[in-house]
Amino acid sequence: MNALRRAIGPAALLWPAAMLWSPTAQAAPPSSPSAPAQAATASYVAVKGDNLYVIAERYLTRQRDFAVVQRLNRIADPYRIPIGRTIRIPVALLREELVSASVRAFSGPVTIAVAGRPVKITPGLPVNEGAEIETGADAFLSLRLADGSTVAIPSQSRVRIERLRRTALTGTVTRSFEIRRGRADAVVAPMKDPGSSFHISTPVAVSAVRGTAFRVAYDADGARAATEVTEGTVGFSAPGNPAATLVGAGFGAITEADGISAPIALLPAPALADPGRVQNESDLTFRIVPQADAAAYRIALARDAGFLDIVREKESATPDAILPPVADGTYFVRIAAIDGHGLAGLAETYAFERRLNMVRTAMTEKRAGRDRYYQFGWQVLGEGAHRFRFQLGQCEGDAPPLVDEIGLDSQSVTLRNLPAGTYCWRVMSLRIGDGKAAGDWSAMERFHIASAR
Repeated sequence: MNALRRAIGPAALLWPAAMLWSPTAQAAPPSSPSAPAQAATASYVAVKGDNLYVIAERYLTRQRDFAVVQRLNRIADPYRIPIGRTIRIPVALLREELVSASVRAFSGPVTIAVAGRPVKITPGLPVNEGAEIETGADAFLSLRLADGSTVAIPSQSRVRIERLRRTALTGTVTRSFEIRRGRADAVVAPMKDPGSSFHISTPVAVSAVRGTAFRVAYDADGARAATEVTEGTVGFSAPGNPAATLVGAGFGAITEADGISAPIALLPAPALADPGRVQNESDLTFRIVPQADAAAYRIALARDAGFLDIVREKESATPDAILPPVADGTYFVRIAAIDGHGLAGLAETYAFERRLNMVRTAMTEKRAGRDRYYQFGWQVLGEGAHRFRFQLGQCEGDAPPLVDEIGLDSQSVTLRNLPAGTYCWRVMSLRIGDGKAAGDWSAMERFHIASAR
């Protein structure tokens, strides 16, 4: 958004208030150049059959680093370790194993490239670090991680998976994503291991969380970043400044020319006017109750209430939004107001039914001898069996219709020699499908007969 101000200087950091070492981590005393002072360590309790070579092969990146462990723990014989002895191992020496995310859902023109080559996308596809995901217009993809955390990537975004790894022995998991353009929405499961981490970075900011729901946006053209926190707390700080600003649920922050903004209260969730209305016309139309402080509105459609399977999204400068057609079914719409800083506020979600049942009408007139015939025809858009009801009457007053035909199978009605006057007519399409019957009227059409001759 244009209200986001240009950021200058080096990267800003979002990080949790607590440091991210495992509960068994501790400071190691100086021992050798290979084991630096104050290096974090993990504890391992020796079992029967253990020796330093076995432990190194099982847990270390390089087996020869057993010598570092030997010196650190003052073990005289690497082949002889008493059962039950606690051994400190520098975390930096532990082997890291690659882990995968998986494609939860996707729609529209989405590409996943590995080493610059696109791969075929299917639900459940494993996605590893180094993969780059790009979404086009009206395209979306969501990832599920092993612990149930999710990352949703909306349209017009490019995100690279920088790191997906698990550390041997500690089980610490490191997950890092970089937004190169656009946005990402994350719901992060609480981390039982305090050594695990979850980051979403941009070229001008990095977010690191313990377990929360938040959104990150990056405007590549203006080098501007924003974060919005909907659950939990995120720390926001500038480089070189040890005092982090905590951004709690219901607040956001943006990069500014002189650093990082103070927390900004997010706009409250807007309301949808007539939320129970069936979407029966070709395009989807939504009317949002206007908010005084809203500069725009964001509307998203999904097949699921968690918005992992998004099918449409739009930002609208007005409370009236029109979205392209979707197939029939039950959907969810999520709406949020965007403030003058470009921060999307809290969102409200509604379920709605999409049942295309749109009637297009037309009238023709012809003469045959002394008679005048008026043919009223219609076409219907939508699946399933249809029955029709035709009404014609005077346009003024509450008088009952002059013609009211119910249960029609055909898609036309012909009337002869109507008297002079002004008439209004309409057609109801009664759609029967999925055990439901839904009737929708066409727009009222008006015509005038000047003379019966």
